[in-house]
Amino acid sequence: MLVTTSRRPSHRARLLGRELIRVLPNAEYVPRGIKTVRRLASLASSKGHELVMIINSREGQPRELRFLNASVGWRWFDARIELREVELRGDLGRKVRLADVRIVAADSVRAQNLARLLSKLWGLPLSEGPSGNGAVVLVTCNDGLKVQFRAHPKAELVGPVLYVKNFSE
Repeated sequence: MLVTTSRRPSHRARLLGRELIRVLPNAEYVPRGIKTVRRLASLASSKGHELVMIINSREGQPRELRFLNASVGWRWFDARIELREVELRGDLGRKVRLADVRIVAADSVRAQNLARLLSKLWGLPLSEGPSGNGAVVLVTCNDGLKVQFRAHPKAELVGPVLYVKNFSE
């Protein structure tokens, strides 16, 4: 997957993009600059990616994830993830690259629906529960929808935390 930002991104959107490529296997960050959507799709195809994730900014914050299918020409996916808030991990000083990542959802129906959407978009397997070893993307719904990246289910956070306001498929 190719990860980029909107045309005039906030600084935090750029940082989020760089943090996401460390925790999403086979992801690559490219600064947007003046590239058109068509050029992004072409660039993704030339690098062997079928999907482009665009981080849109509003009011100086990353507020939305949009997805572009670059496999044949280009077309927007109907999927969209609105972000309420983003917690960046760059200040931890740890730069961990995750491999063999799986998505685990809490028991809530909303969390499971978001986990299925992320599994489809990011190409990561969906797991029944947090047991076992290996890196996980935890989707929880305790205090609102939250997406967390961990080296294994009981480990500390290693990537950004995405607080999801809303999502559509």
